[in-house]
Amino acid sequence: MSRVRRALVVTALVLAAASPACADAIDDYIRGEMTARRIPGLALAVVRDGTVVKLQGYGFANLEHDVPVTPDTIFELASVTKQFTATAIMTLVEDGRLNLDDSIMAHLANCPETWKPITVRHLLTHTSGLPNLADGFKSLEQVPERVHYTTADLFESAKKDTLDFTPGARFQYSDVGYFLLGMLVEKASGKRWSQYLDDRFFKPLGMTSTSVLDHQRILKHRAAGYTIRDGELVNIRRVWDVELPSFYGVFSTVKDLVTWDAALASGKVLTPASLAQMWTPLKRNDGGTYPYGFGWGVDVRRGHRWIVHSGLTGTEYARFPDDRLTVIVLTNLGGFIGGGVSTADPWGLTYAVAGRYVPGLFVGTEPPRPDPEPALTERLRTTLERLARGDEAPGVAPALRAGISRATLARRIQGLQSFTFITCDDEHGRERHGDRVERICHYRAVAPAGTRYYSFWLAGDGRVVDIWSRVE
Repeated sequence: MSRVRRALVVTALVLAAASPACADAIDDYIRGEMTARRIPGLALAVVRDGTVVKLQGYGFANLEHDVPVTPDTIFELASVTKQFTATAIMTLVEDGRLNLDDSIMAHLANCPETWKPITVRHLLTHTSGLPNLADGFKSLEQVPERVHYTTADLFESAKKDTLDFTPGARFQYSDVGYFLLGMLVEKASGKRWSQYLDDRFFKPLGMTSTSVLDHQRILKHRAAGYTIRDGELVNIRRVWDVELPSFYGVFSTVKDLVTWDAALASGKVLTPASLAQMWTPLKRNDGGTYPYGFGWGVDVRRGHRWIVHSGLTGTEYARFPDDRLTVIVLTNLGGFIGGGVSTADPWGLTYAVAGRYVPGLFVGTEPPRPDPEPALTERLRTTLERLARGDEAPGVAPALRAGISRATLARRIQGLQSFTFITCDDEHGRERHGDRVERICHYRAVAPAGTRYYSFWLAGDGRVVDIWSRVE
């Protein structure tokens, strides 16, 4: 028997032994969503109680050559990379080479004086006041045909970006900040960021299919990237090449990420105390909190802790630590920056898969009940429709309105056929985006694009301070 065939047989036996009784239902769900969302290829891993119960590929890694996705298919992680950069920083903190509350100017030379209040913690939690990629590195736009940039190029450009607010005042997602964290890793370790990750994480853990962006390298088993532009599925070629891609540049497989997840859980990477810091919501200057830690979103859904991060390329990695469950979904359908509007929508599948293992996570399984506040239901439906049209929506927090993707929402609820009350959860004053939330009310919305569930975070005065939607 050939080595390749033997490997396939072993893999089949492992999967047969590991698959739970609900595997067929999960397969059906994943395939159905891939069809509805036009996802070319997807790899899924589910780890429960420390055991891999699902490890499978679906669809195609390359449509032009009909190459199927397998657990060994390599995907571009995009911003899921940030957890590796954050973890590298925490190893340096444990080693005594950095302190979370150090000013970054204590480690990086020639910084603007305005950066003096920025600490390592501010960069990790996106509270530095630095801009995101779409608004940062502005001076690089002066030569739009250029695609290769050194660390010095990006650093000089970042220094020209102004702070949008006082460090620590609020959350603002910042790729620029995570680029600077990569510089801190290199300064404190004396190694290139990519080499540090390789030496500290990838090689010791046996993550042989995990690497850092290198456009010149021939990377076997790499998935081609796709997006949806003007209604058509098209190739997406990310040619922007930077010397220090610490905010987006790791490539990996679901198999390697399962190895990484086990190493995190067992303390092989960081101490439990360091992980606890990474997975604690940030605290703003005013004492309020925001559901983001160090390189991970950290939140609670229906009483279940949820640690998650997604990437622009269609990737998502979610942990439900109290339920001892991890779900990783890697796809090759992503969005893009510039060049039009993408309607790609591959995210949210990790939560939907988790809900098939964790009782009570889904609101869709709640028994039907009478609507106690029809007027509220009508107001929230109208709010969704107004936001989708870009109209004024009274009673909506400004931060929520600014963060809503009007095009995505409009596509999801176009031709809305029904909007039905399910239940409300009492939140006992938990904070959301600076407001105290009294309850979260859940609704089922049926439209030609499919059935989605919408959850509205409501303040005591009835204002909508957040909206979350998903497919269950």
